[in-house]
Formats: sequence, C-alpha cells, structure tokens
Amino acid sequence: MKLSLIIATYNQRDALEKVLAGVSLQKVPADEILIADDGSGESTRELIDGWRSGARAPVQHLWHPDNGFLKTTILNRAVAAAGGDYLVFLDGDCVPHRLFIADHRALAERGFWVQGRRCFVREPFVAAFVPGKTAIWQWALQGRVSRPHKSFRLPFPLVFRNQKQRGILGCNMAYWRDDIVQVNGFDE
Repeated sequence: MKLSLIIATYNQRDALEKVLAGVSLQKVPADEILIADDGSGESTRELIDGWRSGARAPVQHLWHPDNGFLKTTILNRAVAAAGGDYLVFLDGDCVPHRLFIADHRALAERGFWVQGRRCFVREPFVAAFVPGKTAIWQWALQGRVSRPHKSFRLPFPLVFRNQKQRGILGCNMAYWRDDIVQVNGFDE
C-alpha cells in the first residue's frame, strides 16, 4: 500500500514549521507528502522549499492564489496529484505524534475510512511547544493542553465502526483514494 500524506495549510508558517518537524520525526514515513496550500504567502513557500531537501519522501507543494476559503478546492487538487492508494489528511496546525503514519497504516482497511482525534495546546503555550521534545502528558497535567483526555496515545487503537457518523473532523482522517475519487472528492 502506498500512503500519501496531504497537509492542508494557509498562512500559518510557524504552525506549519512545527507540523513539518513532527512529520520528520515519524517512525514510519509516508511514501509521499503533498502540501495543499490555500494561498499562503512567500514565507510559507520558502519554509517548504527549505524543508523539502531533508524530507524522507518526495514532497509536492500545491498552491493556488488566496481567493477566500477554498480549502476543499486545493485538497481536491492534492487528491488528483497523489500517487498513493491511501490518503491521510492532516491540517497545517496539527503536529502529528511520531506514530501518526504507522497508526494510519495499521488501521487502513478496505471499505472504511479513519477519523482520528487531536488535543489543543492552549494559546499561551503554543510558542514553547517543540515537536519531539515536549512531553504532552506533562503538559496535560499542567493544564497547558485543553481536552487532556484526548492528549494521550493509547498503546492500542480504539476502533468504532460507526455507520451513523455525522460530519468529519478534517484535521486527522484517511480515505482510500479510490473511494474519495468515486464520490468526486470534497464538496467545493
């Protein structure tokens, strides 16, 4: 199975830098990385270009001009450009756990999509967060993380086969490429 990681971003260079640091720390890398950029400025392009040379997988930066919130449009372009069988989506302000890609690979099952969870670092502490060095469990105990119950990665996944799911949490999800193409991608 070839896995494509698609990272959606828009004008949050500092956050994207932390996300890319988290991607660099993955125990199991993606086979390719696509950065779906909804019109960020030059500093984001410079960050991606600088990071690309050290990435453990090929990196594509897909960009379109800033004409309002067109995230689904750029995501559809990324889906079209992706070469993977399995597409993992991550928002450009969500730093992945070092087992993020490994977990998605392990949970991939034909006929199903995966929706993961996330926790939030409270705003006053965001600048101090360092991927791979910040102990989230300590921060949760110190109140630096909201929804601390979602900040711990269990040694096993909690899987719910819920056919009544309403809505998606787009910051951490995965689909088989064939399935997303069959439904004509994201609603633009």
